[in-house]
Amino acid sequence: MFEELLAEHLDALYGTALRLCRGSAPDAEDLLQDASLRAFGAFHSLRDPGAGRSWLFTILTRTHLNRVRSHTRRRETPEADMDAAAFEEALASWSRPATPLDVLESRQISERIATAIDNLPPELSATVTLMDVEGFHQREVAVMLDLPEGTVASRLFRARRLLREQLAVPAAEFLSRRSR
Repeated sequence: MFEELLAEHLDALYGTALRLCRGSAPDAEDLLQDASLRAFGAFHSLRDPGAGRSWLFTILTRTHLNRVRSHTRRRETPEADMDAAAFEEALASWSRPATPLDVLESRQISERIATAIDNLPPELSATVTLMDVEGFHQREVAVMLDLPEGTVASRLFRARRLLREQLAVPAAEFLSRRSR
């Protein structure tokens, strides 16, 4: 039963782990492995099998935040480079057949978004990733992060505001180039 649940959500969990680890595949794999082991050990505590997806993402996110806190205490600096392949793939999946210029612009936008998310504090990055990238509802994210819903809403508001500020100038530059 656990293996089926994990297999069903493995790709999405890995994608989120990759985003949370700022594109570092080895770190994402380690995070996913640790979270999977924790989930396996706690599988007996899953009361509602229908909530398996959010239960797995809760464990993944909490494992990540615990690692971030642990590294912060040790004064280690996380990697700043992020592989934007996942963002490029998402953008390419809904766009019309792209010209080479479209591909270049899309890659630049993806890199700017990824960088902007990377520049957020970990608690804001985790919140915006779970809600805006993975599509969880505020209530689910509140449970996952063990926070009041109001705190999640506040973090999401702050994260989106910071992303808008970081991306406002590049968006204006992009639009001016497109009109040429």
